[in-house]
Amino acid sequence: MNLLTLLKWLKITMIWKSILIGLLYSGIMSASANTEVSEDVLFSIQQLMSQAQQAQIREDNQTALTLQRQASELLQLHLPDSALFMENSYFLAKLHYDLGSYVQALASYEKVSVLAGKLGDKEKFAAALLGMSMTLWRQDNYQAALEHGLNALRAYQELDHRAGIADALHNIGTINDILKNYDKALEYHQQALVLREQLQDRKAIAESLNAMGIVYYFSKNYEKAAEFYEKTLAILMQLEDDKGVAKLLNNLGLVYKEQGDYDKAINYFFQTLDYANKLGNKYEIVNVSNNIGKLFILKADYDQAELFLHRALKIAEEIEAKDLIRESSEYYSDLFVANNDYEKALFYFKKAAQIRRELLDENRGKAIADLQTKYETEQKAQEIALLQRENNIKQLELERQTLLRNGFLIGFGFVLLMAMVAFYLYIVKKKAHHQLSELYSLISQEKAKSDQLLLNILPSRVANDLKEFGKTEPELFENVTVFFSDIVSFTKTSEKLDVKVLIEELNDIFTAFDNIVERNHCERIKTIGDAYLCVCGMPEENPQHAYNIVRAAVEIIQYMQQRNAQRSISWQIRVGIHTGPVVGGVVGVKKYIYDVFGDTINTTSRMEANSEPMKINISSVTYAAIQGQFKTQDRGEIDAKGKGKMRMYFVETDSNTALLNVMQHNQ
Repeated sequence: MNLLTLLKWLKITMIWKSILIGLLYSGIMSASANTEVSEDVLFSIQQLMSQAQQAQIREDNQTALTLQRQASELLQLHLPDSALFMENSYFLAKLHYDLGSYVQALASYEKVSVLAGKLGDKEKFAAALLGMSMTLWRQDNYQAALEHGLNALRAYQELDHRAGIADALHNIGTINDILKNYDKALEYHQQALVLREQLQDRKAIAESLNAMGIVYYFSKNYEKAAEFYEKTLAILMQLEDDKGVAKLLNNLGLVYKEQGDYDKAINYFFQTLDYANKLGNKYEIVNVSNNIGKLFILKADYDQAELFLHRALKIAEEIEAKDLIRESSEYYSDLFVANNDYEKALFYFKKAAQIRRELLDENRGKAIADLQTKYETEQKAQEIALLQRENNIKQLELERQTLLRNGFLIGFGFVLLMAMVAFYLYIVKKKAHHQLSELYSLISQEKAKSDQLLLNILPSRVANDLKEFGKTEPELFENVTVFFSDIVSFTKTSEKLDVKVLIEELNDIFTAFDNIVERNHCERIKTIGDAYLCVCGMPEENPQHAYNIVRAAVEIIQYMQQRNAQRSISWQIRVGIHTGPVVGGVVGVKKYIYDVFGDTINTTSRMEANSEPMKINISSVTYAAIQGQFKTQDRGEIDAKGKGKMRMYFVETDSNTALLNVMQHNQ
């Protein structure tokens, strides 16, 4: 760390601590008068947020995210409507955005906008709108991104916040650039540049100049692109921003490549490579090595091209960067076509195509998971609405009873009118009794619905705790057996199906799984896309936890075999089972999700990963718990990712053999 970087770090840290102290104070002040927050809790929040900020400065965003989430849980519990919780949610949104988790980023920005509205923080409200706009265009939702971007611009203009106005203009310019409205993009970027020059914010000025260079590049005005890139480069070199300098040198190389000036282009690419090596940025090393390799192909220097492409592909595979593996493979294919080696050219062409399909499958799987999450969230929202409706009905009943009581006391004071009042009250009471009967009937119906909805998403004991006490504490269960399965070649099969048909298939399969699991005294925890997770031994202890889970697994395999024989669409699953301690608890306050945590869950996942289609793979711990109750096949020690060598066993699922063992155990 050089002196300048150290000074910047110290300055940011001191500023951050001052902000944090202020936020803690305002957070406490904005909490309700009945909320008591201990000094230990406040200290924990301060420590977590301070450590998260330091991790951000180190560019360790994953650690920062974990720490901010822990702080968020404490804040949501103790200071849910505070300025501090709002600030924490804003940091979380930015971290999710930087990590590419755009669904979570959007949800956090929406939370910030709601809290900012409640607290009257107009500046943070504008910042949330801007963050939502940036996230939406990352999700290719350009219309919504533009609407939120314009709203952010108006909000900043009302505050006369010039830096915010410039940021909003820059964002709108970027959206227009993506939509190929190049004239409008330049217009917005120029307005942002003028404001940033007035503010003398050199980093922001460089950002605007670079954005204008990008617009000129994609509109094929390469001379102008080079001019603006050079201006940007000069500022970034003054700021000693090595990461930014590397990107600009690469951009300039691309410009001169498009202009056909290969010598100048390769000079910039080599400078980029020097910076990437200096920074230890493997992703950028691969990116620029690919560019150099492609340029040597254009120059017909095939030996040099192969040298750089070989290095690029090797590092890309090491860091598992699929987009770069695809690009390296495509350039390799071009190289061998130029060398008339069509066999190798075809090999790398197929490799690139395979990676492209995998990337598409990953995106499709994510879309399906988001669809299921949305469906489950809507179900839980309905359940919460029913509970609120029940509370409203109870409140109305109390108010009516209060009115009746007051009416009776007033009537009692008027002795001379006793007979008339008594008669009147008799009529009112009779009518009220009828209304009350109807209300009780409605309450009973709605309560039954809400209870059933709670039981659909939470274990019965946890649901009862929430209804009785309004909360439930996380618990450690020492003896739990965990079942985890996923569908073999799910993405390959699903890409051939309509989404509606696919959801219907998953719903049919998982409904059958739920029935089998419930019949065997187990508890379904959740589904994640095509994966299914259930447990036995929690939240109610069960000495037969291992036997119950394995028996359920056998029945599930038999069900899948029967279903495949009767249906046109065939699915196969892999099953993994492990036994050990598990922590269980409710995640969230408004939208309840019961989840499980611990190394036992991770080990179960490794059992599933090392299983085979239509097989049940169990660990040695589970085997010891069910020994003699089921026939098994010893697989020996197998290397499990992150766990080392582990002994594993297959449970026999043949209908005659497996059921015979189950029946013998029942006898």
